[in-house]
Amino acid sequence: MPSTTITSVIRREAIELERLADTCVKRYARRNEFVAQGTEDILADSLATCLHSFYTGIEHILEIIVRQIDQSRNMGPEWHRELLYAASVEKPGLRPAVISDTSFACLEQFRAFRHLFRHLYTHRIDPERIFYLMRDLDTAWNSIKTDLESFVDFLESANDN
Repeated sequence: MPSTTITSVIRREAIELERLADTCVKRYARRNEFVAQGTEDILADSLATCLHSFYTGIEHILEIIVRQIDQSRNMGPEWHRELLYAASVEKPGLRPAVISDTSFACLEQFRAFRHLFRHLYTHRIDPERIFYLMRDLDTAWNSIKTDLESFVDFLESANDN
């Protein structure tokens, strides 16, 4: 996949992630309404789905970058963790780190939640964990978005040479 195609995918996915993050934040802002109605569990379920989609979207972008540029295929049992690590380090001669240490730390929390979301029954997921992650979603997205924009700039400048 040429780097121009990768930049197009990153841009398209970033637009979707921006919309998703905005939707999640708007839902979370209504938490008091749900508490007043005694339906905070419904909000938690909705936000859990948002958080899962958010992380999965970012993981999709990182997977494309690592597979296409690094020519790496992580298939082991820890591949989700390995993918984050691979995206957080420079690959000399190929690319800079895709995500910063700050973004890595944020994404590590979302990755752990994604694992719980996929492997536990919904009623076993602690709503407070969901609300905790929601408080950081906007900040995390802004950090990741900045990293992705910098990476797209790198790809475009590499294309120009």
